[in-house]
Amino acid sequence: MKELQVGIFGLGTVGSGTVDILTNNKEIIQTSTTTPVRVKTVCVKDTSKQRKVNLHGSKLTSDPNDILDDPEIDIVVEVMGGIEYSKSVIEQAFKKGKHVVSANKDLIALYGKELTDMARKHNCHFFFEAAVAGGIPILRALQFSLIGNQIQKIGGIINGSTNYILTRMQVEELSLDKIIDDAKRLGYLEADPSADLEGYDAARKCAILASIAFNNLVTFDQVYVSGINNITLEDIKYAKNLGYTIKLLAIAENTESGIVARVHPCLIPSSHPLAGVMYSFNAVYVICDKLGETMFYGKGAGDLPTGSAVVNDIASIAKNISFNQKPEYGYKILNESRVLSIDEQSFSYYLRLNVQKNLINISDVLNIFDKYKITIKTLDKFEKKQNGNSSLDYIITTGTSLEESFNKAVKEIEDLSSINCKAKIIRIERGL
Repeated sequence: MKELQVGIFGLGTVGSGTVDILTNNKEIIQTSTTTPVRVKTVCVKDTSKQRKVNLHGSKLTSDPNDILDDPEIDIVVEVMGGIEYSKSVIEQAFKKGKHVVSANKDLIALYGKELTDMARKHNCHFFFEAAVAGGIPILRALQFSLIGNQIQKIGGIINGSTNYILTRMQVEELSLDKIIDDAKRLGYLEADPSADLEGYDAARKCAILASIAFNNLVTFDQVYVSGINNITLEDIKYAKNLGYTIKLLAIAENTESGIVARVHPCLIPSSHPLAGVMYSFNAVYVICDKLGETMFYGKGAGDLPTGSAVVNDIASIAKNISFNQKPEYGYKILNESRVLSIDEQSFSYYLRLNVQKNLINISDVLNIFDKYKITIKTLDKFEKKQNGNSSLDYIITTGTSLEESFNKAVKEIEDLSSINCKAKIIRIERGL
């Protein structure tokens, strides 16, 4: 029985978890694949650095050619991160006839289709389950487990860092600024947290999810993105009073007009399953034409959860090699539907207006909404005292309105002399 040899690029969090699982659960993996799998070589930048994982006889090198030029290595695992160098490594692996597993969401969101085409050309497997939602097997479910269904919509919490922050704001009634330092110290946020807080991390994952769910290429730059930077504790409390919870969601929808892919804060009913996903956990809610609604839930990051997803891909390749199956790929692009702009979509909205207490005439606001045919569902008023000054917060929820029309209405409202600052707008997600 031929032993399959694995070469790994990167021995950080994910690489270490992958080595741990391949080493300590090798009997379980062999039972499933009918083939022994061994890590032969690991490539890192600095071989002198202290490692927390025991390599158990595997070679540690800083020379990528020790993996790429080794004819015995069947599978290359890329868990370094970054884009250009990682892309080059994967391309060279395909040219050498090696199968590839990657956890690199940044790379896949930009070059997933291009690399898939290259894998197909060289008759190699190419998987990247770990690029989205860590240990949750959502990509494989979309590709294989839900065959026979037309996937209509996906709504997911796929960034554990922002979910951790929003959960603590909700549970502990702390402001975003007070939680950020804690999140950095605990490893939930990088020193530069912009990719998480501004929604870019989730947007990359959303592009991958949409591409796989709908067999239609969606790139990172086609995803509408807005982060949680402007969410305040006041919004968390007002939303709770209205029966909602605020979550940063990645949403992909396949409509008759085209595909919608978006990442932004949403108000969702507090009774919805996604509202109960707390702290750093991830969840993906999928709506299909035949199965209906289902949710995938679990840890979205960490060495062993994400390493588990990498090992699952390695095992799938090993099994296919054992049974001489044709190569499989992460992307299967069959359609060319248009990706729609957010301005073409319709939503219900939460709107918070801070106004001067003695100058506001709420009928001015209502008349502007009426002009754009936007219906008001609820209107609440709260007095707000800050630094000895008194103002009013008007909390408005609306019926469904075209995004473009709503933005025009809000712009006119903000120009009213009684409005103190820019309006706070959060979309209400009713379609999940």
